[in-house]
Amino acid sequence: MVTSNERDVITKLVDQVLEACAHPRYEALKDMWTRHNRLEKVEKVPVSIHLHGGYPVIWQELIPADQLVCTDPLAKAIELQLRQKLYRHNFIPDDNVLLPTIWLNPIKPSAAIEGVFLEVRATGGHEISAAEGAEHSGLNEMAQLWGMPFKITETNTSGGAYKVEPVIHNEGDMADLRHAKYVIDQQATQDLVDRASELINSRLPVKIASDEVRASPSETVVSLMGMDAILYGVYDQPELLHKMMDFITDGTIAYQQSREAAGAVDSEESWSYRTHFEHLPEGADPGELKNHWTYISAQSLCGLSPGMYEEFLQPYHERMSAVLGEDRAYYHGCEDLTKKIPIIRKLPNLRRFHISAWTNLESAVDQLGREFVLESNVHGPDTWSVYTEDDMRSSLKGIMDVAGDAVTDINVTDVETTFGDPRKLTRWAEIAQEVTQDYA
Repeated sequence: MVTSNERDVITKLVDQVLEACAHPRYEALKDMWTRHNRLEKVEKVPVSIHLHGGYPVIWQELIPADQLVCTDPLAKAIELQLRQKLYRHNFIPDDNVLLPTIWLNPIKPSAAIEGVFLEVRATGGHEISAAEGAEHSGLNEMAQLWGMPFKITETNTSGGAYKVEPVIHNEGDMADLRHAKYVIDQQATQDLVDRASELINSRLPVKIASDEVRASPSETVVSLMGMDAILYGVYDQPELLHKMMDFITDGTIAYQQSREAAGAVDSEESWSYRTHFEHLPEGADPGELKNHWTYISAQSLCGLSPGMYEEFLQPYHERMSAVLGEDRAYYHGCEDLTKKIPIIRKLPNLRRFHISAWTNLESAVDQLGREFVLESNVHGPDTWSVYTEDDMRSSLKGIMDVAGDAVTDINVTDVETTFGDPRKLTRWAEIAQEVTQDYA
């Protein structure tokens, strides 16, 4: 039950978000990101701080729980999103575009998940139900999609490490696998959207975040086979690994096409994959996959050599990127991709390439030139834990000196904590703006 006080709080927050989104700077940034992602040289190199959604540790630092007023789960989720938008607007002066959309997860039909679950076992021997293992709820959803349970062993520490317990050891174990399909409880989901719209008086768009699979088949294979089995399997069971990649790749494509057929694709959802914003060409339908950015990665298998990557992963990535997204494939990799760039750059429709702090930036610029957007990244943990402001400025200048003439943007991603000093986010954004403006 939402109280009148909670409704008043949400109404005031909506007022502030609407005012913030109308700020002229965001219209200019929308145009800048659109041209930038189309390989045009824009006024200055864009800069961005990426914060995950939900309520992870970083957001608990920035918006402590005692600041949240609402207790009704839906109202609380909306309040949190509104406060997050306002925090970004007021305290993170980077080049991200502030958008008014409220995002909700769809309601799944109970029949679709019967008998399919995530099994979590702590190293101490205590079995944890899927409900208790909330940190891995994303894995639970994936298990429901693919028809087999995902099993993990984790430490007893919240936020600690976990290890996959394989459920597929041989080809016979694949019998229960099924292709993922976009299935939701349409009426229950619409009721949720209607209730959210009523809480905000229909003044902001409310949309469903429908893409649970994206386009990284190897991550699903890892969750079913385990990393050890795959790293040995490229030698011991190459046929099995190819069969798994083939099945999961086809299932990924089928899932995305089923989303499109259900009218669940929205290009705006794909902007959260580091694309930021895009004005679609006149007449383009945001509900078509060809206008949707495709997120491809294989980070869990970063230990594969370039040759193994080319044999066991690249063909399947190429199959997906050829049919998902028209000139809108984004390759994400927080690992060192320096020696794999010649392979990955062959992906059809590739447009953005993630250059992590571990990838040699100079080599990446030489190999990729101005044919792609280079998403350059500073070293996040060092930035927040040990860097002085002079160090921040120096690292930014280092990127600009090497990549300033390329089509690049500068990012700090996957921020987990500011170590108790949220102002570091503000200062990094301010310094990044100063440095990139100096090079403009």
